Amino acid sequence: MEHKTIAILGAGNVGSTLGAAWAPLGHTIIYGVRDPGHERHNNAAQTARGARIVSIPDAARQADLIVLAVSWESVPKVLQECGGLDGKILIDVTNPLSFENDTIALTKGFNTSGGEDVQRLVPKAHVFKTLNQVSFTVMGQTSGYPTKPVMFVAGNSAPHKSQVLSLVSQLGFDARDAGPIESCRFLEPYAMLALEQYVKHGADSSHAFTFTKRQQEEEIVEYIAYQLTQHTPDAFLASYTTACQFLDSAPQCLGYELTQCADDANRFILRICWQSAPAHLEGFRKGPHFPPFLAAIKEYTPEITQMCHYLPTPLVRVK
Repeated sequence: MEHKTIAILGAGNVGSTLGAAWAPLGHTIIYGVRDPGHERHNNAAQTARGARIVSIPDAARQADLIVLAVSWESVPKVLQECGGLDGKILIDVTNPLSFENDTIALTKGFNTSGGEDVQRLVPKAHVFKTLNQVSFTVMGQTSGYPTKPVMFVAGNSAPHKSQVLSLVSQLGFDARDAGPIESCRFLEPYAMLALEQYVKHGADSSHAFTFTKRQQEEEIVEYIAYQLTQHTPDAFLASYTTACQFLDSAPQCLGYELTQCADDANRFILRICWQSAPAHLEGFRKGPHFPPFLAAIKEYTPEITQMCHYLPTPLVRVK
């Protein structure tokens, strides 16, 4: 995985959550704000492993990849402060929303979109709309879902889109290409649908959309229990942070969750959902992703106390 310097413009809920999620993966985070000396940005800097807080123009100059995470009404002025951003990747996580009379509404639609406006404001940048389709709560923790939450990416530059899809995948999303920047006309109303569920219909902000299909073979769940006796929990978690990148890349893996015992910090349970037992044993185990996965965690295999496949039963509920 290539480590990047990512400038996040805005250190609010969305910006600080993304910084805190990308920093542990080895990326360098820089926050660009209008008041870099204000103490309210200290928490964002700390959770992103000592990210620097600088002015918006300074942040834009110091990174080749920039995340636009400000309110919609601030977008034109913020981009003007950045300069041209020629040749740089700009990830637009905004939605063109208005808030009037206790009503939330889209200000764009049908024949244009916020993403297209952003591309027009910085015509020589490579603009991609993504991470606008769920709440920041989901961005910070994509584990625990029966199927990976989906996240669509719209933008014009195919060579640069692969980098954006990779960054989104690293957050734990099922990252999917949504086509050119004009596809923002679909993604922004799609985001509005999620917002309506959160605001008007009482949906918890951890709800997310998935893009799934009927399985031809029965899904199976693998449980691996660890009792650490030779290694520390921090070292174990660091190794699995590396290993899970290969689960993310494996099409046979539908999702995973690593939990730590609240009563004994040296006990862990890894839950991996596979498309089927053959997909795991014949597909993943004999495919390109298993060797680097195993290499990352091989030293912990003597500390495995249980490793079994389990079939789901009809007794399941997700609230």
